[in-house]
Amino acid sequence: MTRPQHEDLGHVEARRRAADAEAAAHAHGDEPALSGAQEAHGPAQEPPELTAAERRAAEVLFGERLPLAERYVEHLCGTGIEHGLLGPREVPRMWSRHVLNCAVLGPELPAGGTVADVGSGAGLPGIALALARPDVDFQLIEPMERRVQWMDTVVKDLGLDNVELIRARAEEVTDEVMADVVTARAVSALKKLIPLTVPLLADDGELLLLKGRSVDQEITAARKLFSKHRLGRPVVEQLGEGLLEETTTVLRCPRR
Repeated sequence: MTRPQHEDLGHVEARRRAADAEAAAHAHGDEPALSGAQEAHGPAQEPPELTAAERRAAEVLFGERLPLAERYVEHLCGTGIEHGLLGPREVPRMWSRHVLNCAVLGPELPAGGTVADVGSGAGLPGIALALARPDVDFQLIEPMERRVQWMDTVVKDLGLDNVELIRARAEEVTDEVMADVVTARAVSALKKLIPLTVPLLADDGELLLLKGRSVDQEITAARKLFSKHRLGRPVVEQLGEGLLEETTTVLRCPRR
């Protein structure tokens, strides 16, 4: 069944205007931290060539949809750079650090399920995962208009009928989104992220959050929130061993 590519949220137009006013404070003031590259505008660049190791990983993760993934990388390195969604310094590592880093989460998603991506930005991980898992429906939640417009263009160009774009903040769509999995990447530390993501989960859903090296410290700082929000024990996993040159750190936490 084809899903709409850009949800009509006419009944929340007022809150959209509020989102515009607070766009600079994305996800409660925590912009995605991409080594200082985020929002660094620059001219469009040519996408990097896949190394032999990256191509092997991309073929495993994307299969016959690899040409679409390559087209997505062209968007990221082109208008994505021009619009400041990613910085020019990210281009040489667009595959390894961004697209493959996200796509490796694909095999962990339930077949036929629904995934909500909070603070999707440039579609990382949402669009990368939608390419890797066409059997899963994705709701990409992003408050900033220009990012949603950019993703809308990309989603239409790639012909992704399993992606729905929702322009709103996560806390504004708790009555509309009930996902099997909620994910986020480079949005905020767990202490702020848990209250944003858990209300979007189905009763038997789970969080699959892409995190960095500080994940253990984040878990310690947020330890009281796991029980407060009826979450099970958090487990940190390394995905992509033997496939990626650098594994992806994921925090897995089921709702209980």
